[in-house]
Amino acid sequence: MTRTSSPDFEPGTLNPYVVQAREVTGGDRYGYKVVAVIDQAWDGWRAYRGPTSWSDQQVAEHGDPLSEEAAQALFPTLAAAGRVFAP
Repeated sequence: MTRTSSPDFEPGTLNPYVVQAREVTGGDRYGYKVVAVIDQAWDGWRAYRGPTSWSDQQVAEHGDPLSEEAAQALFPTLAAAGRVFAP
């Protein structure tokens, strides 16, 4: 059984990386922390997701990259700012 918050998700928030489809039930709570990073050296940006208990810095350094479509939906102001999305 993989219905767990471990590792790194806050209690009550199940780890969406490990829960299997057949284990999903009504009332479950899933989540990620999502962080956008604006590059300093050029006009680019990117976004990452990670466990809910990670710091913003951890997510930015070790999180999973988001697709451009997902990042633009979550951060429409950054998408509209004319910066280049860099996966």
